[in-house]
Amino acid sequence: MTPKEILKDLVAFNTIKDAENHEIMNYIERFLKPFGFDIDRRTNPGNGKEVLIADFGQKQVMGFLGHTDTVDITEGWTSDPFVLTERDGKLYGLGACDMKGGIAASLWAAVNAPLEKIGEAGKGFRLYYTYDEEIMFGGIHDLVDGKEQFPPHMIIAEPSDLKPTIGSKGILEYIFTFRGKTTHSSMPIEGKSSNKNAVRFLDRMMDFEDTLKESRYPLFAVPHTTMNIGIIEGGTAINKVPAKTTVYLDFRICDSRKEYAKIRAFTDEALREFDADYEIINDVPSLMNEGSRVAWYEEMTGKRRQAGTGITEASFFESDSIILGPGPDTAHQFNEYITEKSLQRAAEIYLAAIKKECL
Repeated sequence: MTPKEILKDLVAFNTIKDAENHEIMNYIERFLKPFGFDIDRRTNPGNGKEVLIADFGQKQVMGFLGHTDTVDITEGWTSDPFVLTERDGKLYGLGACDMKGGIAASLWAAVNAPLEKIGEAGKGFRLYYTYDEEIMFGGIHDLVDGKEQFPPHMIIAEPSDLKPTIGSKGILEYIFTFRGKTTHSSMPIEGKSSNKNAVRFLDRMMDFEDTLKESRYPLFAVPHTTMNIGIIEGGTAINKVPAKTTVYLDFRICDSRKEYAKIRAFTDEALREFDADYEIINDVPSLMNEGSRVAWYEEMTGKRRQAGTGITEASFFESDSIILGPGPDTAHQFNEYITEKSLQRAAEIYLAAIKKECL
């Protein structure tokens, strides 16, 4: 089968919120099993969804990772999202870009690798296919929580338009709750307005954000750590002092090793004088691969390394990881597509990587 034919089969599965999780994993198992891959399917006892792991060879020196789920169908599609449709060299379908194209390329490369020679060389490779990446990274959490030992080199098959993506920002998301005392607005108690205290706190945090901009990271499109005030909720009437204010705040961190502890310490100190507490709802470290393999991927793709703007599953585990997949990046758009040329080239690069690492 060609990568396009595999992609056609994958697009036909409705994996919005991984609705057909078992069905697509059945397909992947049937596809790989005849070639001698050992299949391990791990079911989450809470939601019943599966992660599939496929091994070839004895010593897994590299691996591929992809998520099977897609986002919902957005308005504007001009073809059936579950039927791969070709027009002018473009392959349209829900998930064609994010990221069934990358999965198709990895499956093609896996079965077209010189498996007999790889077996004789005593090395091997591993394929991971996860669920619910679009919904709080469910499948990769199952693997990490289960103490999975990932191979030392990993290709994350996310769409990158064949640009070797070696980094992504970390994310730190807070929900702050400020408490006060309700009175009539004509009789306020000093320091007991939850809204005013939230504003005082945020004023300090915005000053702190300015200091974060002093550290520059030119690989990123926004070359510094950012802070965003996403939601502020407080008060019930214009003439009442509010007793509760909720603030949602997030940081996108360029270098967690240098900046994470500083952000946590400043935030705790800025909050100290207020009657308030917080919950951290997301805490993912930044990723930056400075390994020797990056130059090889630049040579293979003819494109310079870059840092991505979003979080991928590569951020959840330690490995020499490259985020590399076909393009262009039309993820989460109506009429989502990749080009057939880019899909085929991704498959060829994956195959070359297997030969490089395993022979």
